[in-house]
Amino acid sequence: MIPLLKVKNLSVKYGVIPALQDISIEVKTGQIVSLIGANGAGKTTTLKTIMGILKPVNGSIVYRDEDITRMPTPQRVRKEICLVPEGRGIFNRLTVRENLFLGAYHRSDEQEINSDLEKSYSLFPRLKERENQIAGTLSGGEQQMLAIGRGLMSRPKLMLLDEPSLGLAPLVVRELYELIQEILKQGVTILLVEQNATMAIRVSNYVYLIETGNVKLEGIPKEIESLEDVRKVYLGG
Repeated sequence: MIPLLKVKNLSVKYGVIPALQDISIEVKTGQIVSLIGANGAGKTTTLKTIMGILKPVNGSIVYRDEDITRMPTPQRVRKEICLVPEGRGIFNRLTVRENLFLGAYHRSDEQEINSDLEKSYSLFPRLKERENQIAGTLSGGEQQMLAIGRGLMSRPKLMLLDEPSLGLAPLVVRELYELIQEILKQGVTILLVEQNATMAIRVSNYVYLIETGNVKLEGIPKEIESLEDVRKVYLGG
């Protein structure tokens, strides 16, 4: 089966400083694939490059058997890729409803947009309860739900999800990951970046460990979590 996404020998620099060095990853349809690693390892850089926000110095990004390496970001959104950024990136002064509609900014199918809005409310009932509330007044967990809901409004086939558990209480993280697995069941493939390696490994079909801009290890979750170095450094022993 052809991977939904295939990143091959991708290198990115910030000025003269290498951020990624010949990274290769694959994401198959219907899976959650995780990138784990320490801060500054290159995980977020990988997602931003796939989204077209950063430009690679070499390598290729192939999505649905089409080379999108030089494609502008808006066009990638229309190709049904979305990024839910680290830190959520919601519009604090707009309402929940207005934030959600911004996820569909490139669409003109009004009836379907309204249908997708109701689907987001069904997945995240708290957003429905707070649809007219100013987004900046939501709790951290609710803001993360809003960021994901906004991403879903673009009707993605591939969601790039960057540090969804950051700054959230453990109970909220568990609830959020249950919702992420529900999103997968609805036909959205997920490339997940997480510092919470334990949670990422638990929900993933395949895992890449990134260190200093390189893929150090890759494999199915059982293989990765069985490695002593991974347990000591990333899984708390």
